[in-house]
Amino acid sequence: MFRHRLEMLVMLGTAAALGSAAMAEQAGLMPQPADDAAAQAIAPARGGLQVGQIIDGGGLHRVSRPGLYGMSQPPAGSAYGIMDDRLIRFDPESGRVLSIIRQVEQILD
Repeated sequence: MFRHRLEMLVMLGTAAALGSAAMAEQAGLMPQPADDAAAQAIAPARGGLQVGQIIDGGGLHRVSRPGLYGMSQPPAGSAYGIMDDRLIRFDPESGRVLSIIRQVEQILD
């Protein structure tokens, strides 16, 4: 009997903790990352580069050696590039951003 009460208390405590964290996140009360690099890595591109956006050649570094970034060859009809410190996959014919893969610290190729 005691064991069942203990299990119930643990489940209620876990549910309360998860519920309060979810409420805080929805209300915007979650703590923010301490440094800018962490904030950029966690947050989506705010007002910057977005999937579907058409990019021009200015500011785009086309990746010639994707293995240096831990990537294989891009799928047919796409290429990898770095723009605004982000590794992206784009359509070289239209210039449309197909995906934003991750933040990069420096250009390696």
